[in-house]
Amino acid sequence: MGTTTMGVKLDDATRERIKTAASRIDRTPHWLIKQAIFSYLDKLENSDTLPELPALFCRRGK
Repeated sequence: MGTTTMGVKLDDATRERIKTAASRIDRTPHWLIKQAIFSYLDKLENSDTLPELPALFCRRGK
């Protein structure tokens, strides 16, 4: 399986949250981000919707 790099723009506070969380479990931020993506994709692929999606739209005023 080939790999490619993808960029995600994050504010400084979010970057720090990721670094802190990764450090607490003795993992790299890269590992934590990949696991979060895999977990979210599994949830999306195995259900019709995710409970947190409507809440995200409400917070953005959509």
